[in-house]
Amino acid sequence: MKNSILDHEGKVFGGMADRDLTSELRSHIDGLFDDELEQSIVDLKRHIDASSARLLALIAELDRREIPRTVHQLSTTSWLRHRCRMTATEASGTAKTARALAAMPHVADRAVEGAIPSNSLRMLAMARDKHPEEFRDHEPVFAEVATYLDTRELRRAVSHWEQQVDFPAALEDVELAREQRRFHFHQTYGGMWDASGYLDPESGHVISTALRSHADPTNLDPDDTRHVPQRMADALTDICRFWLDHNDDASTSGGERPHVTVTVPYGTLTGDDRSLGEIDGTAVDPETIRRLSCDAGIVRIVTDGDSQPLDVGRRVRTVPPAIRRALDHRDGGCTWPGCDAPTSWCDAHHIIHWADGGTTSLSNLTLLCRRHHVSTHEGKHPPDR
Repeated sequence: MKNSILDHEGKVFGGMADRDLTSELRSHIDGLFDDELEQSIVDLKRHIDASSARLLALIAELDRREIPRTVHQLSTTSWLRHRCRMTATEASGTAKTARALAAMPHVADRAVEGAIPSNSLRMLAMARDKHPEEFRDHEPVFAEVATYLDTRELRRAVSHWEQQVDFPAALEDVELAREQRRFHFHQTYGGMWDASGYLDPESGHVISTALRSHADPTNLDPDDTRHVPQRMADALTDICRFWLDHNDDASTSGGERPHVTVTVPYGTLTGDDRSLGEIDGTAVDPETIRRLSCDAGIVRIVTDGDSQPLDVGRRVRTVPPAIRRALDHRDGGCTWPGCDAPTSWCDAHHIIHWADGGTTSLSNLTLLCRRHHVSTHEGKHPPDR
């Protein structure tokens, strides 16, 4: 292709010392036709994959000659960390993949051509390390299928192969994956929450399916401007909230259903002042507090000027289950014009807030999905019907 970015590699990337790289690259990209832009991306990705494979071949030779150990008194992994600025995990994985590639000549031949993506190459290296003798007999087949299967399809093929080669070992791998499942969830000093984890295939698939079904763009407002990570975060929150709202068996060790405790000055609820409330010690803005209190269980705590409790009232669920069922039946989902969110995604919103004298009655309630409930309390209005 006359205008492929690879044809300009020397021009664009070779003169960094005396040329504005960004300006040069930008100028070249702006001159590409649409089909040339597409082909340039494909060509460059293949070039990167080929370069990665060649890098692994060099590292394998470096390791074979034991240069890091004999010259620098370092392991190959430590040398990669020091000289190539890799993380410990990246360096260790790269060294292992390089050694495996040296023992996979058919795979290596296709990889240095750029025909096997880097992720697929690492997957084959792991399979070879687990079953080196068996893999040698099937390597030509893997070298071929890895050129056209995507990563997910190749993972499935490798998994089936491992079950055929050594079913007991494959079963142990499944059990080990289950034992390694982890989920960490903690609040940071800034009040945000950090989540990290490592899930076995079954658990990960269940969670992924639930989140994707709730965050699927086809189920959302076409004008929804949230990016994918934000939609996934909101989906996780909505799924957990739905479970708490609809599972009558959920309870804490004290016998009470789980709940979120919100501390708020009464003036904030009535709109007389703009003081911040708190959720477990973290500041929350007034409109969020008013939105949360639309459909919440309320514990009345009267305090004096020093915030000392004087009277704790009976916990009352603002929207009883019977009214919520009638509301779901009447509204059938979010009532914001143009929104198709189902009832399970919705909050019960007081048209006249209860702090302003509104009653918890069907006539004073409407269903709003989380996004439009937030919008309502922020003073935003729906488009004209």
